[in-house]
Amino acid sequence: EGHDSVPPEMWLLPNWFPFHPGRLWCHCRMVYLPMGYLYGSRFIYSEAESDPLIAALRRELYCEAYDKIPWSSTRHKVAPMDNYSPLPLFMKVAQDF
Repeated sequence: EGHDSVPPEMWLLPNWFPFHPGRLWCHCRMVYLPMGYLYGSRFIYSEAESDPLIAALRRELYCEAYDKIPWSSTRHKVAPMDNYSPLPLFMKVAQDF
């Protein structure tokens, strides 16, 4: 709900295709491949609510209670200094489907 899609099917494109993930900068590829796998398999950690490490990480990383964060409304929020290539309105609308 709270993040944009990372389609693993992009890896099935031919290598010569301009948008093939293999053409991404090496650090982007290292993030895209595992995130694409997790997104494609719809991975859910079934014990996240009872895991003490996950609870500690949520307390440390988020300023408000994790259960109260409206994830769908935070999808396109990026700090201005981190927004190197802003998404066009078309992409924001397409990602919301």
